[in-house]
Amino acid sequence: MRIPGRVFLTACALALTGCLAGCTSPHADAAPPKTPKPIPSTTPVFTSDADALAAATETYQAFLSASDAIGHDGGENPDRVDQYATPDVVEAERAQATKLKDARARSFGDTKISASSLQSVDQQGSDVIVTIYACEDLSDVDVRDDAGKSLIDPSRTDLVAYVVSVQGTSRGNLLVASNKFWYGGGVCGY
Repeated sequence: MRIPGRVFLTACALALTGCLAGCTSPHADAAPPKTPKPIPSTTPVFTSDADALAAATETYQAFLSASDAIGHDGGENPDRVDQYATPDVVEAERAQATKLKDARARSFGDTKISASSLQSVDQQGSDVIVTIYACEDLSDVDVRDDAGKSLIDPSRTDLVAYVVSVQGTSRGNLLVASNKFWYGGGVCGY
C-alpha cells in the first residue's frame, strides 16, 4: 500500500537527525543500549481442541446469523457481516446481497449449524487459524421473490457441508476467513 508523504517524513527525520548530531554530548559515539527483541507469544489461544472447535463454530454461526438478517431485509445493509469476516469474505457476501436486492427477493428462516468437527488449529505466535467442517441446516430457509413465490429448487438438499476457516488472535476477535462448499460431506452424515 502506498502511504502518502512517507518519503517526505523520512527526509525530514533524516535532516533533523543530522542537525541534532552537532548538538550531542561528547559521548555520542557510545553504542546505544541494546533492546531485546520481543519474543512471540507461545501461549496457546485455546486450551484444547474442543475449545477451538467451539469458538470457531460460534464465530461461524454469528456470521451466518448476520448473513441471514441481510437476506431477510432483501440484501439491504450488507455491512452487518463486516464485524464477522475478513475483507474477502465480506466482499463475497456483499455481492450476494446485491444479487438478492437486484432480484427483489428476500430470505426467510435461519441457517443453523447442525454439526461441526475440527480439521486443524494452526497457531503462529499469537495468530491462530482454526479450520472446521460445518454442516449447515437449511431446512427452515426459503428465498422468495416479491410476489411471494419460492425461488428454491424443490430438490435442494437441506444439509450442506462447508469447510470453514476462522482467524484471529483471541477467542473474542475471530473472523471468518473462508467458507467453501465441502464435497466430502461427512460432517452432515452423508
